[in-house]
Amino acid sequence: MLAGKFQSGRPRPLGGGFTSEGESNHVRLPRFLSRIWDAITSLTRPPNAATLFRRADLYRQEGRFEEAAELVGQGLHLAPNNGVGHLLSAYLHLAFRQVEPAKSEFQSVLAIDPFQPRALLGLAKIALEERDLIACRPFLDKALQRWPDFPEAKALQDMVSSWTATPAAPGQRPVYAGPPIQMEKLNPPADGREFVLMQADGTLVLPQQGDKGAVDLAAHITQVYRIASATLQRAGLGALRRGIVQAVGETTYIRSNDHLILALSFPEDVKVGVGLFETEKLWTNSLREMGVRA
Repeated sequence: MLAGKFQSGRPRPLGGGFTSEGESNHVRLPRFLSRIWDAITSLTRPPNAATLFRRADLYRQEGRFEEAAELVGQGLHLAPNNGVGHLLSAYLHLAFRQVEPAKSEFQSVLAIDPFQPRALLGLAKIALEERDLIACRPFLDKALQRWPDFPEAKALQDMVSSWTATPAAPGQRPVYAGPPIQMEKLNPPADGREFVLMQADGTLVLPQQGDKGAVDLAAHITQVYRIASATLQRAGLGALRRGIVQAVGETTYIRSNDHLILALSFPEDVKVGVGLFETEKLWTNSLREMGVRA
């Protein structure tokens, strides 16, 4: 077997051992070994902040909020003034229903970039959920000042402009005046957690008005419904009819028509198919008891 071949009168090993005129394998070998060493050390070298934030965002989108929060904490330790890190931290606080820390993180983002659109939108949504339309509007206006084609902010601004700026006082909120409904006849699922049924304007139907937690939840679900419906309608898809909202430890299922909104929560270990089935069954029973056609 020939170990080499001749080209231009000079021996040359098979496989192209020469990379250029006069360069030998003795020169190439250290470079090859250096590349292998770099590859090995890259596996053990601590990731930088950008890598941690990218991985955290993937975890967040997968619903792995605890793992995402840990990575964000590590990233902010390395880069405490990173706007992306603070934005992710705000989103995760909202997933944990920690509103005040989320506000603080959004403000940290704006301290770095006063016109960061996602931070402005986040603060606007928080103000909206708190039914503070006066505080909500400036955030939207500022976001659209820099980014006039920001669709979510524009949809929210259009929606907010059609609402009254002063929410009704607790004693002045509308009270459901329809036929009485017995909870037992609705047959709610035993493993369901929070259940509210309300009119499209936020008027609570079930449970009764004396339940403050239910009143607050109804207000929150109404805002979610309005925001989602406005976004869908702006895209030409009509109002929200079915929705799933995932949070830490539980998943909320929403069912609605033009007049009623139902929300039912389950623990996170309940399969989505089961949640959808139970929500649809409860929705059908509710319409029947209210004498409303599906």
